[in-house]
Amino acid sequence: MLAKNPILLRSDLFDGVNQVTVEELAAAAQFQTFAPDERIVAEGQPAAFVYRVMNGFVRLSKSESGGREADICVCEPGDTFGEYLLSGGGAYAYSAWSADGAEVALFELSDLRTLADQYPVMHRNGMRIMTRHLLGAMDCIAGDRLHTATQRVANYLVSRCPASASHVTFRLPYRKRILAGKLGLAPEALSRAFAALVPAGVEVRGRTVLVGSVDLLRKAC
Repeated sequence: MLAKNPILLRSDLFDGVNQVTVEELAAAAQFQTFAPDERIVAEGQPAAFVYRVMNGFVRLSKSESGGREADICVCEPGDTFGEYLLSGGGAYAYSAWSADGAEVALFELSDLRTLADQYPVMHRNGMRIMTRHLLGAMDCIAGDRLHTATQRVANYLVSRCPASASHVTFRLPYRKRILAGKLGLAPEALSRAFAALVPAGVEVRGRTVLVGSVDLLRKAC
């Protein structure tokens, strides 16, 4: 299992921990596969595991009292979620859903807390991961306040283009509905933004995106 999933051994959470100990912990990890849009954990649910995404994508969401939900993050292979629980707390702060299907590794929270007591560096590692999440959230807030929907989409598309490319074709990593949530947009707003970028040389065919001029696209950001 470890040979097939070296991603388990490269977690930032385990930096500074004895390699043999990490391998033993990784060997004890459980694996679960989730169908598209299947819920992995529910916000407020008693916490038992910390998760690492192995394959696919996982979207994290927060809900309001009225029941509406907003996506706050899309986790990719290699990302960890639930790491904040190492420092305390007994419930998940957000819901987690499989995007287009996902495989995740589950680490027993009690085991990780015991390990963190032996290796205090894990608490620092957890803070580093949470800091990354916080800075990412701040970037998202700034983007929401400073950029129009079209600019947000243009910035995302530019991030998928190689720096030296003049034109490029690529496939969106997940469904448009998932991308809309990642960018803080309603699906119809994403569609309008794609239409608005046609003059900038952008053509969208299903999940395939053709960028005729990366320079024009950058000017739309």
